[in-house]
Amino acid sequence: MKKNLKIPPIVQAGAWLLSLIVFIVGFWHTHLGLKEMRPFNSEWGGLAIAGIVLLLLLITYWFAVNGKKMALVFYIMCGLVFFVCNLNYFYPSYMARTLIKEEASALKDTIDHYHGKATRFSNEKLSIYQKVTAAADQVIFQIKSNHGFGEKARSALQDFNSLSGEKIPPPNDVVLNDQQIADWENQMSEAVARWLMANAGEGVLKALEYSRGLAIFDSLQQYTNPVLKEIAIDDTQIPIDSIRANPNVLIIKSTVERINSGVISINEGKGYKALESLPKELYPNASRLGEIQNTFQTIGRRLSQISTWAIILLCLFIDLIVPLAIYLLLRKRGDEPVDKSLTGKLKPTTF
Repeated sequence: MKKNLKIPPIVQAGAWLLSLIVFIVGFWHTHLGLKEMRPFNSEWGGLAIAGIVLLLLLITYWFAVNGKKMALVFYIMCGLVFFVCNLNYFYPSYMARTLIKEEASALKDTIDHYHGKATRFSNEKLSIYQKVTAAADQVIFQIKSNHGFGEKARSALQDFNSLSGEKIPPPNDVVLNDQQIADWENQMSEAVARWLMANAGEGVLKALEYSRGLAIFDSLQQYTNPVLKEIAIDDTQIPIDSIRANPNVLIIKSTVERINSGVISINEGKGYKALESLPKELYPNASRLGEIQNTFQTIGRRLSQISTWAIILLCLFIDLIVPLAIYLLLRKRGDEPVDKSLTGKLKPTTF
């Protein structure tokens, strides 16, 4: 005859206490994991949902321990809800600094790569436009430098007329007053605009769009890359509750927007998909930390990392492994007698 081992009351009480502790831990972190979703349009709406799941979990767990196998299915479902929400809190909370540093480093490399690729493109119309505008600028520079129209200004005007097809004559006066200089600035701007309109159908507008994109990448490489480099080595802790307002996160978000803006201009200027836009589901990753979809996308990309598995196992341990282990120890088996210490005095069912 198989002898059943009677569990001492103190062990039984400790097992139930341990279950209650992990359930409370799971409940609270489920609330924290739901804050970004703002259930019921409030960050505290997660408490209501976590409370509902906790009550159902406690009820089904008690029935499962006392022999109701169907209750175990509902308990596991509640445990999975806790696991998902807990993972959505623990992972971004403990990995926020690492993820932000990695994204900053990746964006820096992207800017270097895109800038190098964009500068290798050639554009004949852009080259002509730059020469036309440079000649116009040289005319005005010489006029302002000498406060008049000397030989250098006349030579620059001649170069401008040759490049643009204009026939602007030099003034009769060698010395010009401020109003005359201002008039010449307007005249040269109008001449450049006329040349642009006359050549727009030949690709100049595309050249200007390409130039705009190249200017964006020039600025990113010169001014933004040093900032991204600093972010990539910054070890400051970042609270998940203030992630969206964090200065480093705002810089990353702005950088992604400018990179994609530069890509669009480059591609429109070239007339084909010369550069790839940064995928929206990946960038900016930092500003979406705490969102369930982003959390699991990030975990999927980092499954080879030990840190990822450490957090997954921690959440599994708290939300499923500990309660299931206690269930296996405390559950009532079919051949076990009823433990009257749990039910109290039996009352008659008939009178």
